[in-house]
Amino acid sequence: MLAPAALALAAALPAQAQVHAVGAEVASVEPAINAPAYATAAASRAVTNEDPRFKALHSAWTQLDRPQAAPAAVSIPSRKPVDQMHLTSNFGTRSDPFSGRAARHNGIDIPGAIGTPIYATADGLVGKAEWFGGYGKYVAIDHGHAIETRYGHLSEYIVRTGQRVRRGQVIGFMGSTGRSTGSHLHYEVRIAGNPVNPMNFVQLTPVAPAPVQMAQRSVDALGGPAGR
Repeated sequence: MLAPAALALAAALPAQAQVHAVGAEVASVEPAINAPAYATAAASRAVTNEDPRFKALHSAWTQLDRPQAAPAAVSIPSRKPVDQMHLTSNFGTRSDPFSGRAARHNGIDIPGAIGTPIYATADGLVGKAEWFGGYGKYVAIDHGHAIETRYGHLSEYIVRTGQRVRRGQVIGFMGSTGRSTGSHLHYEVRIAGNPVNPMNFVQLTPVAPAPVQMAQRSVDALGGPAGR
């Protein structure tokens, strides 16, 4: 009796090809050959005969027989990167703390004590955990679909490149490394490489009881890479 998979292949063929396929199967059936292996072998024989319909069926069969890749995951940054949110510098144009000239600031600056825990704001894959120019000690997390968060001026990071992290996981500690005037976190959100206002994502998290405020400028903690 023909195996179901072989019958399906034979049904898709012209009548003459069906005769040859059925004849070939009857002549070569062995108990040790299972249905998928037999159907693949039958299709392979047809491919060598240059039958275009067999070629197409064989290609589809082998594709289905391979492991299928899972769809890429995406996570949206949706929490604060620190427990206590105050700002010394907003996203957008500001007076550069080193040159005094108007310059674009691609993130927000959040002041705090050296060693303050820094959290991943969404699940993702660590793209970089290293010293990175003006960012100093730096972590970048890829959240899928070209969404990335960046954490700069850390005193230390405790993740490594290629590591998967979860939302709320501690990835490092606040510091003042790189182009910085005092202990703070420089936090960015980028989409397809373009910086966007992180506050649009921070505010997805309920903030209680007080809203995010600008910190007192009596002790400035500012910074950020130049020209990135």
